[in-house]
Amino acid sequence: MSQRAPASMSLRLVVLFGLLALLIFTAVGSYLSHSLHVQLERRDDEELAGKCRSINHLVEHAASLDDILARRHLVLDTLSGHDQLLVRIARADGSTLMESHDPSSGTPGLDLSRIDLRTWDSIQSLHIGDLRARYIASKPVTLSGEQAVVLVVRTASDRMQLLADYRSDVWWAASIGTVLATLLGFFLVRSGLRPLRMMALQTRAISANRLDTRLDLQAAPRELHEIVQSFNEMLDRLHRSFQQLSQFSADLAHDLRTPLNNLMVQTQVALGKPRGIDEYQALLSSNIEEYERLSRMMESMLFLARAENAHVVLQIQDLDVAQELNRIAEYFEGIAEDAQVGIAVIGNGRIQADVMLLRRAVGNLVANAIRFTPAQGSITIEASTVDGATVIAVSNPGPGIQADLLERIFDRFYRADPSRSSASGSSGLGLAIVRSIMVLHGGQAGASSMPGRETVFTLRFPMAQAGSSGKA
Repeated sequence: MSQRAPASMSLRLVVLFGLLALLIFTAVGSYLSHSLHVQLERRDDEELAGKCRSINHLVEHAASLDDILARRHLVLDTLSGHDQLLVRIARADGSTLMESHDPSSGTPGLDLSRIDLRTWDSIQSLHIGDLRARYIASKPVTLSGEQAVVLVVRTASDRMQLLADYRSDVWWAASIGTVLATLLGFFLVRSGLRPLRMMALQTRAISANRLDTRLDLQAAPRELHEIVQSFNEMLDRLHRSFQQLSQFSADLAHDLRTPLNNLMVQTQVALGKPRGIDEYQALLSSNIEEYERLSRMMESMLFLARAENAHVVLQIQDLDVAQELNRIAEYFEGIAEDAQVGIAVIGNGRIQADVMLLRRAVGNLVANAIRFTPAQGSITIEASTVDGATVIAVSNPGPGIQADLLERIFDRFYRADPSRSSASGSSGLGLAIVRSIMVLHGGQAGASSMPGRETVFTLRFPMAQAGSSGKA
């Protein structure tokens, strides 16, 4: 089952923008509607209470209950223009003295005599079926020994009808505003994401032949500077890796071509005419040397490939530095004597490392030093502790290495002196192996030199090592 593709960023931003607009418009509209409802209801209640006081004042100034009936027109004049207000004046026994409306032809189901009066001068709500009303009753007034109670009921409100219309307008405005805000958000999002589209166009122009192309950091918004800078740094790494890979391929082809040409030419010459046994044996012996050279080269390349992909398992041990360095010096003693070169070991201490890889790294440096040390010269292997790390330094006199070449001597197949390296059978992988071994140990390999002076190669091992894991 195919996985559903995620929605585009533009669509998600527009939808979120629309939802946010709807939420804001709804919240603001609800607040305004509620605020207006409270204000209009308070004004309705003030008007209701005012009418009740006015009518109650007329009742208080009447001579008797019968006089109230004679002055009915004054009560009705008070209600003039307020058809939604109803008045009932009742006797103390609950019987109706007068009403401002005809109960038989008024609002169905509204019988003012059935309203239970429990409080005085306090506005109460009344619910009769679908009718929602509010009423107020004045305190009983005594006239000629008889009491009368004034009840005023509001059955409807022009202000509440206005509020209903206002609410309808608010919802329409919120809906239209949400649609307009969503459309505006769409155009704003498209405009805001334009730098991303420009970046996409720039990245499409990058290919294997144009890895030197970089995204324009100044044209990108500030929020995208970190992404653009990281992408450009990635392109820098890819460019360097691609250049190294191209150089590696060229160097590999060059180094493999020499022994293969030697094998092919020698074999063709030997097959050109019948040879004696001694000549064939000499040919096979020469071929063996070339085969061994190819074998060492393949072994070194395989080690580098496995090291770079973390497929080398380290056997970390606590080692005596002086003891290991003396063993390495003894191993190269015969070769050094043939080259009329001396080897001296200085220093002591402890180191945590893979013993075989340690010997290989230091051995490569010693072998390299023997090749470039002049006769009667001396190679020094020194161990020391610097800033909590164990440092092994291999130094030798000789022609030295130019400063602009020091950064490249640890690259594969690179030779500071190609003619001498080729003559000695070097493959140009020794120092690359040294650097890979130090990377596996979490350390560093470095070199310092000046032409015509001493050259020093250093291996810096961390004080504590947890080891590396991987497939052997």
